[in-house]
Order: sequence, then structure tokens, then C-alpha cells
Amino acid sequence: MSIQTVTTILTDADQVTTQLVAATGFARAMDAHLHVLIIVSGMDQSGLMPSALEALPVGVGLEQNEAQVQEIEKLVTDHLSKEDIRWNVETVTTPAASSTTEIVQHTRFSDLVIQQRLPQGEGHEQTRILAETILFDADTPLLLLPAETSLIAPPSKIMISWDESAAALRATRQALPLLSDRAYVHVVLVDPPKDAPDRSDPGGAFAQFLSRHGIKCEVSVCNRTDNSISATLERRAEELGCDMIVMGAYGHSRLRQAIFGGTTRDILMNAKAPVFMAH
Repeated sequence: MSIQTVTTILTDADQVTTQLVAATGFARAMDAHLHVLIIVSGMDQSGLMPSALEALPVGVGLEQNEAQVQEIEKLVTDHLSKEDIRWNVETVTTPAASSTTEIVQHTRFSDLVIQQRLPQGEGHEQTRILAETILFDADTPLLLLPAETSLIAPPSKIMISWDESAAALRATRQALPLLSDRAYVHVVLVDPPKDAPDRSDPGGAFAQFLSRHGIKCEVSVCNRTDNSISATLERRAEELGCDMIVMGAYGHSRLRQAIFGGTTRDILMNAKAPVFMAH
């Protein structure tokens, strides 16, 4: 299995110089086709009364959206026309309420979506919604890049967060094209259950699975010494010098994570290294 199609979603011109550049480098390294999806949300009129709709000038908001679309399209095509990769650009202008549907429709046949985390504040909530749409509704793996750093493609050191979950195993399987070319992969378990089936050899069966794919790995078990599992994982990745983390997303329900917090949500908001996720 290989990564043949990479999608990146742009909603702002500022993303061209960071996110698009990173996605381009990744697509080149994987010899993959780069699909650029430009989404501009227009004014959502779904909640307006008929009388309010009649009072709106014809084409309200369309001129501004068209100007924004043209700006992003020009920056994207100017950048990609100089690159030696296969690529295409699609543009969608949609009411805000319909943007999720458009994202699913245009990403579900991709092998991977690459996105950069948006700045703090409202950007964090947008990042969470976008990530959940990609992971759950489009059922597509996500490579999330920190807002302040760009991706080193391909990553030289990768850490897998292994917790015996189906999501972690699926993320690993989806990431095999990245893992197989690495000299070494670090598998990290945080506070594994003492009554786990492999308690005598934590992560042993998982390491054997990787070895049969030609992947050399080192398994380490660490205790949670920080306030959260996510902080422990980030610290361990930094100690090992890893430039990518592979992990399962939302091992617990989204509702539970929204109420009580959780590793996935914390990683989405705070990770300092690129994170490859699948659900």
C-alpha cells in the first residue's frame, strides 16, 4: 500500500506560504498526487426569515467571496506551476452550514489529508471541527501540522503512541508507507494496564507486526508523570528527537472528550510535532 493522493484544504491566502508548501513537499517525497481544495464559506442564510432574505441585495457577499477565491487560486497556481509534482485544484464556495458536506465529498477518496493547525482562539475550534469531519465523516487519515512549524518531509524519526486500541492499530496501518522507510521507529506505551494480555511483554505483539513489515522499532513503557497522557507523549517525543507522532484518534467518544477532555483533543490543540491520526 502506498499514499497516492494527498489533499490539503485551504480557506485563507495565508495558508499558501505554510500549509501548501508543506503539502507540496510531502507529495513530492511520496510521489503522490496533490489535490488542493479551496473552500470559501459564504453568508449562511439558512436561519434568516423570508422577509429578511427578500431585503438582502441580490448577490450579497458573492463579490467579496469571489475576490477571496481569485486571490487564493492565483497564489496556489503560481506556486504549483513551478513544482514537479502532479496536482489539481478544486474551488468550492458554500454556505457555512454546508462546508462539512463539501469537505467529506472532496476528501473521502484521498489517502491522506494534510492540515495545519489554525491559530489559538477561534482557530482551535475550527481545527477540531475540521479534524473530526475528516476522521469520522470522510473516514480519512489526517496529518496535522503545528501552526508554528512546517513539515519535514519525509520525517526522519517517528514515534507511535500504542495503547492496544483499534484506532491506534488503524493509524499504524495507514501510516505504513511512512514507517517502512524509516531507519527506526519508537513505540511508546503510557501506563499500560497491569492486567493486559501482553503484560509480560508490553507491545511485543505489536512490535512483531511491525517487524514483519520490515520496520525496526524500539518499545518503551513510560509512566504518566505530567498532568495528562498527551503531555507525557509530547515530552517523550521531544526526548527521542521524533519529528512525527502516529496515534489513534478518539479512543473515547467525542462527547466524553468534549466534556471531560482527552488525549486526542489535547494533541489537536497543543502538539508541537506533526501528528498522523486515524480513527
